[in-house]
Amino acid sequence: MEEKKFTEVEIKEGAPFAALSYVFFLWILTFIFKKDNAFALYHARQGIVIFIGDVICLTFMFIPIIGVLFGLLALILAVVRVYGILLSLTGKSDKIYVISDLAEKLVV
Repeated sequence: MEEKKFTEVEIKEGAPFAALSYVFFLWILTFIFKKDNAFALYHARQGIVIFIGDVICLTFMFIPIIGVLFGLLALILAVVRVYGILLSLTGKSDKIYVISDLAEKLVV
């Protein structure tokens, strides 16, 4: 996995907000309080993609038959969320398959 490079100061100051970015809609806090921190914004964009995925899964989860697939996808997103929190708290910025690609295309 490819890792982006950030300064030690960006990582140290942005890590708490980067970790919060993966918790439901708390990525908004990063855009309000740390809009100049590239490390925090990198993780906030991924948090947005996971949040949108969660909303889609919760919307379609209750439809018979295909709801099971969306339920499984929601579980996968939960694991990815925990992985993202661990990455942000350890100061890493590894790409998360599919999530990072979509996050880079976001215009925020």
